[in-house]
Amino acid sequence: MDGFIGRKKELELMDRLYAGSDFEFIAIYGRRRVGKTALIEKFLEGKRAIFFSARRTKGNSNVRLFNEIVKDTFGNKDEKMLYFDDLFRMIADNADERLVLVIDEFPYFAESDEDIISALQVFIDRIAKNTKLFLILCGSSMGFMKRQVLGYESPLYGRRTHEMHIRPMDYRESAEFLEGRSNYEKACVYGAVGGIPLYLRKFSGKENIFRIMEKEFFSEGSVMSSEPESLILQELKNPKKYNDIIEAMARGLTRIGEISDRSGIAAAETSRYLDDLIDLGYVEKVMPLNENAERRSRYYLSDNLFRFYYQMVAGRRQVLSGASPEETSGNLEAEFPSYMGRVFETMCAQYVKERMGYPLTGKWWGSPSKDVNAEVDLIGSVGKKGRTEGLFAECKFTNRPAGAGNLERLKENAGYVKGFDVKRYAIFSRSGFDDDLTDTAEVEGVSLVTLDMMYGA
Repeated sequence: MDGFIGRKKELELMDRLYAGSDFEFIAIYGRRRVGKTALIEKFLEGKRAIFFSARRTKGNSNVRLFNEIVKDTFGNKDEKMLYFDDLFRMIADNADERLVLVIDEFPYFAESDEDIISALQVFIDRIAKNTKLFLILCGSSMGFMKRQVLGYESPLYGRRTHEMHIRPMDYRESAEFLEGRSNYEKACVYGAVGGIPLYLRKFSGKENIFRIMEKEFFSEGSVMSSEPESLILQELKNPKKYNDIIEAMARGLTRIGEISDRSGIAAAETSRYLDDLIDLGYVEKVMPLNENAERRSRYYLSDNLFRFYYQMVAGRRQVLSGASPEETSGNLEAEFPSYMGRVFETMCAQYVKERMGYPLTGKWWGSPSKDVNAEVDLIGSVGKKGRTEGLFAECKFTNRPAGAGNLERLKENAGYVKGFDVKRYAIFSRSGFDDDLTDTAEVEGVSLVTLDMMYGA
């Protein structure tokens, strides 16, 4: 599959800002492989621009390469190496018309020469803000971008005009890479690799998706068979400890104490490592909706590739690996509905936000009494005329249709959740609904949502 797909909202925003004449400074960040550079390159088409991608290097290599690109852009043949003040002045002198300056992998530049941050601050304050320059700083290290570009203590604080956190595509946008696939196949591919264009393109043909998963994840030497561990290695020190923590989470452990016990890493240290993984977009911290209960926080793998790799590939390789590629892909196909439970909840949350009008979503769990442990898969919340309305949903990706018992259990658990003036209900089901539930839903106004509806127009 060729061509650029998706990111319509991001491109529309960038083009709208570009159409103006004021100085703009956009900070773009997001996890590695999410498509930041491809987005910028698409935006740059037909525009006057300087694009520099910094390297992970020491010394003045980045300054030297930046010199070459800036001078080549303006036809400057002087071989003398310029430092930041003179380079930025040269750029400003040529920005009487719209000019885009992109520094990609900006954290690498700052690591090799930290003076660039202060130099940019002076440049913006004294010169750039009076030009038509369109400055983009882009980075994959979200912790660095938040601290050194957006953070209060950074010299660049308050100078950016916009920031863009580029997240993995949602399940609907991801489906644009999978034209001709069934909705079930689209959901499973999204469950395996998430909304990362580079990975989605591997499934764009007609070959059986589970056969592709077998080749990409279970075949010796394949790139994807070590991709998550490679990403950890690139971003973090002590990769083994991070891997141990992620492996514990892949086994279903969600609390710091449980994760610490399983990984053998002290709780305080585990907490710090989890914060790093959250910064990178691989983990999310969740508290029961409408409750500020830090002690009840749970941690989940939020990145589908990491979830699939550590839960199904690394975690169950011995069980799923068959005597032949066909047997392995068959084992994967059989196991997938049970794996998809958490993924399907995130898909349903996207649908509730975008299609049903509940901008805030979350989960709830608790022990209302000694003998009761209750949980609600998904809650959507919206304010209407001074009242808070909640949509309580159960999400089922099983091979069996959802039944009236699912609705009864959902209502019972929803009864424990406080903070809502109005409570409505929905059941999401990959395999449809039995007659009893369909009849009850029609009488009570319960929303019944199928997988096909979720992918519909």
